[in-house]
Amino acid sequence: MAEQGRQRELTRALRELAAERRDVETGGVLAAAPSPAIYRQLWKALCEAVEKPQSEDGVAARVFAIPWVIVCGGGTKATLSCVLPDVAELSRVLEANGVFGASRNVGLGNVLVAIETLEAMRPSEVLQWAQSPGVRDVPPSPIDVLPGIEEVHVRLLLGAAIALPMAPDIVETASNIGAWGTPALRGMSAQLATPGVQILPMPRPPAGLYSAAYAGRRAGIEAAFNLFMSNTVRRFRTAIGDPQVTLSSHAGAEIRITLSTPLDDELVEGFRWPLHPADDLAEIEHTLTSMMEECRLPEPRIAPSVLPDHSATGALLFPK
Repeated sequence: MAEQGRQRELTRALRELAAERRDVETGGVLAAAPSPAIYRQLWKALCEAVEKPQSEDGVAARVFAIPWVIVCGGGTKATLSCVLPDVAELSRVLEANGVFGASRNVGLGNVLVAIETLEAMRPSEVLQWAQSPGVRDVPPSPIDVLPGIEEVHVRLLLGAAIALPMAPDIVETASNIGAWGTPALRGMSAQLATPGVQILPMPRPPAGLYSAAYAGRRAGIEAAFNLFMSNTVRRFRTAIGDPQVTLSSHAGAEIRITLSTPLDDELVEGFRWPLHPADDLAEIEHTLTSMMEECRLPEPRIAPSVLPDHSATGALLFPK
């Protein structure tokens, strides 16, 4: 109970800073966190402080974002505008599958935006949006598709909703992605359909703006890592056999995964997993090793210390 009380007090203090537009001080509080665990506590409190304001009449107004992990590739160069031609139809799909629950006055934006757009918002801006919910005019973030390359991108769909008194808001009613994910995927595929491009847009549960950006970043990195491992391990096995795997931490706040083989010095493939200050390293390590177990690879080697980002020649360092 004491811990919950401290968290509530921290949330209240951060909400006051945001309400007074003291964003520099908020950034200083986060930057001064003495450990990753305390940073995560501060980050959680900040999201709670600015994403969902207090309501005296019981009506829960919520600005939210739905992350979409978009895997796409094609035979020719193309651009996805990320402007949705019929967002009303997508809204009907989401409503029909229970995403909105008891929420009323639901509005969706007609564009998909990048993670960086939300991460760049100041806490006072996020709080201001939450206090006057509505669909905002935010520019789309197009996706360039290169021929013969399958890539993972993350975009977010913004919206606003009002829940009736005592009713769960959209973040709660849409938390079970299994109940609505497949029809939503089909609905977004129709919105993004582009000649010559294969598109797989996978939704994640809606959340407040900062929380959705963080969740989308993590989901996108994990999807890209899974794609890298499945394709790269297949190439290794076709060419020479199972690769050996090395995990290393680097000064630029990255974990790097290197696949190599002692039988061919030129056969080296690497993946960069950028870290967010709120990340739990033990949880990420579990994700990485679980994927390697699924690929039936031997236990990875782990570099014993934090390594530089580049080798002596200036190339990105992927230790074998």
